Amino acid sequence: MVSYVIPNLANACRIISLVSESEQGLSLTELEQGLSLPRTTAFRILQTLCQERVLAKQGKRYQVGAQLFKLGINVLSSQRLSQQALPCLQQLALKTGLSSHLALPHSEGALLVEVCDSPNPLRLAARPGTVAVFNCSAAGKVFLAHHYLDQLAELAQAGRFASLTKRSITELPQLQSELQRVLARGYAADEMEYHNDVRCLAAPVRNEQGQVVAAVGVTGPLAVFGKQPITAIIAALKQTAIDIALSTYRPQLLAGNVSGH
Repeated sequence: MVSYVIPNLANACRIISLVSESEQGLSLTELEQGLSLPRTTAFRILQTLCQERVLAKQGKRYQVGAQLFKLGINVLSSQRLSQQALPCLQQLALKTGLSSHLALPHSEGALLVEVCDSPNPLRLAARPGTVAVFNCSAAGKVFLAHHYLDQLAELAQAGRFASLTKRSITELPQLQSELQRVLARGYAADEMEYHNDVRCLAAPVRNEQGQVVAAVGVTGPLAVFGKQPITAIIAALKQTAIDIALSTYRPQLLAGNVSGH
């Protein structure tokens, strides 16, 4: 694996680590000596990192930049979101009898980060770490509708769409119409588009600015899905999305609701 390492990319990572560990920041000379790098190499890496706002130069010292802070905040936010979602997902699985999951946006689709299996013997759910294809999954459609509605042609050209069953929607006009329905209904559906005889629904989770940052979904075989009215499942799904958003981004509102009862 060593032969595949990009030396200056590795050096950039080392520079970021050293700078982030220093309260006062580090100078070019200190980084050059600490990493045993040629001065011109260290300087060029630092200039690139500053241009990308990963680092910022204050006087002669380099400090953590805005973009690195943003990345750190996003990681912490995702971890908090996942932790707050877990009990909500467990309740959703018990209430609906379906497997439930939390997905985050990914460049290739919807990344599953939490999964709660159905209490029913007929279980069918992907594992955490799975990236579900954009156009075939309910969570993927949520992200397409809210983040990529004007980029469908580019995504198609980049090979981001797939035909996994005969019901998979790959033609752009039909996909565009499907995503408009997602926006109008407030949830997305995978009607046997990912696996035959399997259905999935997903609703968006919004942060305090109203941006869609995740999707909560339920999955199950058609035989299990038909055991209760679809309207009840959709209502439970949407409420779970709201509960996850409140507990993660506005816990004070959730506490107020609870004390009010």
